[in-house]
Amino acid sequence: MSASPLENSANDASLEQKPSLMKRVMRGSAWTIGGHAANQIIRLGSNLLLSRLLFPEAFGLMALVFTFTTGLQMLSDLGVQPNIIQSKRGDDPTFLNTAWTLNIVRGCILWVGACFMAFPVAQFYREPILLWLLPVVGATSVIEGFVSTKWATSNRKLDMQRITTLDLTMQTVGVVVMLVLAGLAWYVKAPKEVAIWALAIGCLSSSITRLILSHKYLQGERNQFAWEKAALVELSSFGRWVFLSTLLTFFAINASNLIIPRLLGVAFFGIFSFAQNLSRLSTEIVSTLGSRILFPSYSELVRDRPERLYPVLKRSRIVLHAFTVLACLMFVLFGQSLVGIMYDPRYADAGWILQILALGSMAATPGTTYGNVLLAQGKTFIMMALMAVQTGIQFAAIFAGYSLGGDVGVMVGVAATGWLLYPFQAICYARLGLWQPEVDLPVIALASGFATLVYLRYI
Repeated sequence: MSASPLENSANDASLEQKPSLMKRVMRGSAWTIGGHAANQIIRLGSNLLLSRLLFPEAFGLMALVFTFTTGLQMLSDLGVQPNIIQSKRGDDPTFLNTAWTLNIVRGCILWVGACFMAFPVAQFYREPILLWLLPVVGATSVIEGFVSTKWATSNRKLDMQRITTLDLTMQTVGVVVMLVLAGLAWYVKAPKEVAIWALAIGCLSSSITRLILSHKYLQGERNQFAWEKAALVELSSFGRWVFLSTLLTFFAINASNLIIPRLLGVAFFGIFSFAQNLSRLSTEIVSTLGSRILFPSYSELVRDRPERLYPVLKRSRIVLHAFTVLACLMFVLFGQSLVGIMYDPRYADAGWILQILALGSMAATPGTTYGNVLLAQGKTFIMMALMAVQTGIQFAAIFAGYSLGGDVGVMVGVAATGWLLYPFQAICYARLGLWQPEVDLPVIALASGFATLVYLRYI
């Protein structure tokens, strides 16, 4: 039966009232960028204070714990949140509740995995405290499993105001808890194995805050347990290659975090983690905008106006490249001075490490800014294949660098991945009709030029 004129008029009015995609993107981008800037200010401020209250080994140990807990998350990633954003059933309560139930089951399994891996990890890195840190911090997996699907549906609708407010609140709570406990440990001169718990408890506090606010603050359907077969089939079908892709992404991104503590020691790894966190300031905003703004936007274009995808992709990548290159250049030119101003002499080596990592981030930028369009198109197998290549390159480059140049060689190996991977990415995207050499090659050339200047010690 055809719709009545009255129903058609109501539908037309509804469409007119819905903000355009461009308006939602601009408003969401403003909130995301503003929230990211506030996030980095809080993070840098807390790092400055914590670096004076604690010791490099504490940050190295926690970075190692986060590497393994993040690894567990990625090793079992079924792509539930991206599927909610991309799926036509993304607003269906039954679909959302099934996804929520699946996440709870997954979170409980992850925590059990963290408990089981604690002993071998502690033995391998010769750090007994990891036997207790991993299960405690791993409990965040259970907490995160109960987080409401309202987060994903808010992201689907580009409601970034509430998501950004939630993120900043949970971060602030975690930082305050860390600072208070670290301050108490410093005041009573607590031993290192006690002081480090300030970071672990702060992490748990942040996750609990996110759980509560996701249910109480965000708008959307209230979750309850459900287990619909059709929803499970769709979730598993979408998540099959996402699982392998995120498995490989973990090893590609965290190869250095897994290898450096063993090769160069936990203390050096703590210093490296400071430089790594600073270098990621230039890429995290790109990653955040990609996952929270561009991916939902590309998904909507793929569903409704696929002919607009390529030009929108090109414009967005030009903006992302400009931002990332400027940020990376700041660290290349002033990284060592910045570290000298921010941190005490114990962290001085973070300066030259930051300089090398920033060059690597610049070279990797062209390849990373394509990823969200593949996810929006559902081409998860291609994402997985590219991550497999990146993983192999990353591990080979790190071990080759260590053999040839010790700690400096390892850093060069980490940074070189962007250059070595790009030809594979270019071939892949060219076959898909997405390659944009006029956007990519100037960035690669600029990164290569500055890398040459650093090698010749002109910078």
